[in-house]
Amino acid sequence: MPLFALSLTIVVFHADGAEAKRVALLIGNEKYESTAALKNPANDVELMKQSFESAGFDTVTTVHDLGRSSMVKALRDFEDQSVGAEVAVVYYSGHAMEMNGINYLVPVDAVLSSDRDVEDESVAIDRVQRSLEGATKLKLFILDACRNNPFSQSMTRSIGTRAVTRGLARVEPESADTLIAFASKAGTTALDGEGNNSPFATALAKYLTEPGLDVRIALGKVRDEVVQATSREQEPFVYGSLGGAQIFLNIKEVNITVQGDAKQEVSPTGQSEAAADWQNIRDLADKELLDVFIAKHGSDPVYKMLAEKKLALLSEAQETTNADPADIAWEALKDSTDAAALTRFMERYPDSSHKAEAETQIAALEPKTSAGLSLTGKDTPASRDCYLLAGEPQSMPGFLGVNFLKIDSARALTSCAQAVNENPDDMMLVNMLGRAHDAGRNYVEARSNYQKAADGGNMYALTNLGWFSVYGTDGPVDVPKGLSMFEQASIAGNSYAQASLGYLYREGYGGTRQDYNEAVKWYQLSANQGYANAMATMGWFYREGLGVTKDLNLSLEWYRKGAEAGDSNAMSSLGWAYQNGLGTAQDYIEAKVWYEKAAAAGDYYSMAVIGWLYDVGNGVAQDYVQARTWYEKAANGSNAYAMGNLSRLYDYGLGTKADAREAARWAAASVEGGDPAKLQELKTSPNNFTPEFRKEMQSLLKDRGLYSGPIDGDFGIATQNAIDKLTQKS
Repeated sequence: MPLFALSLTIVVFHADGAEAKRVALLIGNEKYESTAALKNPANDVELMKQSFESAGFDTVTTVHDLGRSSMVKALRDFEDQSVGAEVAVVYYSGHAMEMNGINYLVPVDAVLSSDRDVEDESVAIDRVQRSLEGATKLKLFILDACRNNPFSQSMTRSIGTRAVTRGLARVEPESADTLIAFASKAGTTALDGEGNNSPFATALAKYLTEPGLDVRIALGKVRDEVVQATSREQEPFVYGSLGGAQIFLNIKEVNITVQGDAKQEVSPTGQSEAAADWQNIRDLADKELLDVFIAKHGSDPVYKMLAEKKLALLSEAQETTNADPADIAWEALKDSTDAAALTRFMERYPDSSHKAEAETQIAALEPKTSAGLSLTGKDTPASRDCYLLAGEPQSMPGFLGVNFLKIDSARALTSCAQAVNENPDDMMLVNMLGRAHDAGRNYVEARSNYQKAADGGNMYALTNLGWFSVYGTDGPVDVPKGLSMFEQASIAGNSYAQASLGYLYREGYGGTRQDYNEAVKWYQLSANQGYANAMATMGWFYREGLGVTKDLNLSLEWYRKGAEAGDSNAMSSLGWAYQNGLGTAQDYIEAKVWYEKAAAAGDYYSMAVIGWLYDVGNGVAQDYVQARTWYEKAANGSNAYAMGNLSRLYDYGLGTKADAREAARWAAASVEGGDPAKLQELKTSPNNFTPEFRKEMQSLLKDRGLYSGPIDGDFGIATQNAIDKLTQKS
């Protein structure tokens, strides 16, 4: 789990016991007096009791074969129990029915001679929902009760005004943080099964309290298992909505997860676990999160330094401006197009005066209803958030989507799992749930969802499966297999697949023949469909004259198209073109405009170049303070070039107080981050650095166990070898 979710879990786990209380009421109605008995409710209740108790629930109350008055009393008692509880669950196994769109639980003493008796002899589910109202985080009502109404044939109808129909009616809970899980979707019936438990109860017991599994994801797994177990005769359904935080029903295991192995893992995309966690907290002005991050990733010197620097800057900002953390965090986000970062901000600072501004910026990023969401019933808060947090780039007209490395897995998982629960047949949502799992390194679940979506005809999912083969994400590398998947999706017209296929040919990746003409063909097809990354790449082809005749004017035209479509690389490339006079007159002011647009879209290279413009005074008045500010923004995104330049500013006291130790730390981070220029400068031009810096650099290398020579500022062969070893730490 990404760190931000972990830190919140720590707060919840160590909170006051009353706040963390979790309670459940389990009702099993089996021995009906006026109709045939059911065979499984008692067993189902016992199974669920074991599940909730093993998950560490504070109170699990079980009641059996209740008449109406006893059922109402049980709900009333539970209503008192749920007040102040974090989680409250009611599970009901027995008969239920719908009349005129209202769902009722049927007590064992109900006779129901007439439809007039339903309201008096049964219990409306509104009464159950009321018993859950006191819970603060999750109100969960589970109905294993969608069987055929046994009274429907014998019940007298009054003037035909009351419609008693098959199954139960769809519900939309009015209360926030409420989920209602039906054993079978509205208008259909559930099965008792052949064993001692219903298929629904069996799946619930298996998944609902699985350690580390969010309740929405768990309910999705329950649905999939029941659909498979009943050969699609029964499909559970979930109604209602929750906020963005993950919710786990198994509280015994949460602390174990938090304290788990802190080893550094690198994903097939090259992103380390530390980098992924840093992505999720770097925009927040939060000492607590930074302390947790350092405790978890203190062995990574680069990210430890970034976190420590952030702590120092926060302290400085609060001392000099008296700004609160929300104001400091907002200053870094006020022009952002990162929906996940804006969402994190609103969750962390719900009372901030900037909340409305954040909501406005998020709304501007939302998929537009005109793009077709509402036509398929997907225009819900959960699906909107799923698109914002895990949407495929340019998957709809005018929709930017989310770069894979910027997916906030924890938040995307909760939104997309809920969206899939609401729309299980929407294969794009299933694919995005796969992306969320993929970003969180849960490759088993990612593949499962990608495969399901691909089998359902979603070509984005097929392309994502192709990348699994190309990278060897969860098995052996098989580039030809991935290429074949890209071809299949490309022929079907998917722009993402076409750009992916073009990439393999452009790079000659993994043994694919390098063929610029073939690469241009596929990128061109993708670009013609408006895929912004492909437009930017077409600009590169024309700039370099590869696969096409070199044409700087056409290069500029393609970069502009990509930039207008929202691609930050295209914006940055436009800045480079104006900076260097490629296809246009050299114009540093215009270059800065495009670099700033790219920076607002989260491009760290562009932030570093803006720092350089202020550093040398190109297009702006030379300003070392501004240079340091922009270099720090870029370094916060792990840009090694910016780190190298920060080293120089701290070494010579430009725009900041001279600090040789800080300069050495930034230089080491730059080398570890892969900046060849800083590595070369340290090894071949040590006199570019002050004597104090050179000694601090040797001390740092000695502290890291890479150097054992004297601290004399002489960068001889031993020091140079030690510096080389920094690159091996990358």
